[in-house]
Formats: sequence, structure tokens, C-alpha cells
Amino acid sequence: MKKLLILIGLVGFTLTFAQDRKVEVDKKFKNITDVEINVVFSDVVIEQASGSGVHVTGSVTWSRDKDVYDIITRQSGTTLIVEVDHPRNSKGSASGQFYITMPAMTDADVNSVSGDIKVTGVGQRKVKCNTVSGDIVAHKIGSDVSANTVSGDIVLDGVKGSAKSNTVSGDAELLNIDGNLKGNSVSGSFRIVNLKGNREISTLSGSIR
Repeated sequence: MKKLLILIGLVGFTLTFAQDRKVEVDKKFKNITDVEINVVFSDVVIEQASGSGVHVTGSVTWSRDKDVYDIITRQSGTTLIVEVDHPRNSKGSASGQFYITMPAMTDADVNSVSGDIKVTGVGQRKVKCNTVSGDIVAHKIGSDVSANTVSGDIVLDGVKGSAKSNTVSGDAELLNIDGNLKGNSVSGSFRIVNLKGNREISTLSGSIR
């Protein structure tokens, strides 16, 4: 009986310390015209809000007990900055998800590394999306938009301003763009539909249609 109790205790101890660590954010901000997001390895979803404020929710989980992550939000004038503070030499796994709602006339500058980015219904002057191995999807953008990724795909659909699309091995679908279009890729292909402005497309081994 003692051996059984010891075994149960050891299993419970192991399970407790095998669980991922987690930090969360759920905050609202007013009088914001620009949102800058720097989250390294996280997926980011931005959508238009019906109200006048910006609402940030999200979480980061990680596996290594010695590592410490934190979510930093700070307002500088009318600019909101959302960042993930992470250890420089982490050997464990980590992932994050962020969901942000904001008024339609708000600009966004989103930077990740391995995360996907999806932006819908915002932009007054500029929307910027940058990632490395993630995909980028932008719908109903009311301003110019710039999308940059290395191995991910890009979809831009419904852009009131001009658009820039840059990939290395990813494909790009560029649809319903009112302004001019610039696109660059190495091995990725382009699909362009209903472009009202001029286009400047460059690819080495990909197709353009």
C-alpha cells in the first residue's frame, strides 16, 4: 500500500511540473490611432471593433520551468505597443495567441517570426504585417498595406490603397486592390485579380497570372 501511495504521489508530482507555464493579458485602451505589435512566435488576429477603444486579449505558454515570459502593453500618446518579453537563450518550446479589436480608422504594425497574422477591416494610413515562417491574410484594408514573409503565403483582398507583397518561397493572392501593386518573390507565384492601379511584379521561378 505504501509503494502504491508513493507511486501515485510521484506521478502527481511529475504531472504538476510537466505542465506548461502561462501568462495572459486582457486590457482595454482609449484614444489609440496606432497599434504596434512585437510578439516573436505568436499568432495575431486583428479585427474591426464596433466601439471606440482597443481591446487586447492573448496568452503565451512555454514548457521550460527556468524561462520567464511576460506580456507588456504600454501607451505612448496615441500609440499602443504590445510586446512579449522573452528569455534570449530559451531551449524550451513556446507559443502565443493574440486577439485585438480596434476601430476601423486605426493603423497596425504587426511583427512576428513563426506566427500567422490576420488583419480585417482596419487601416487609415498604413497596415504593416511582417513574419518569417507564418502566413499573412489581410481583408478589407482601408489604407495602404505592406505584407512581408519568407516561407509563408500572403493573401490581400479588398485594399483601398496601394499594396506591397514580398515573399521568398511563399505564394501571393492579391485581389481587389484599388491602388498600385508591388510584388517580389524568389520561387513563389502570384495570382492577381481586379487590380485598378499599376503593377510591378518580380519573381525568379514562380508564375504570374
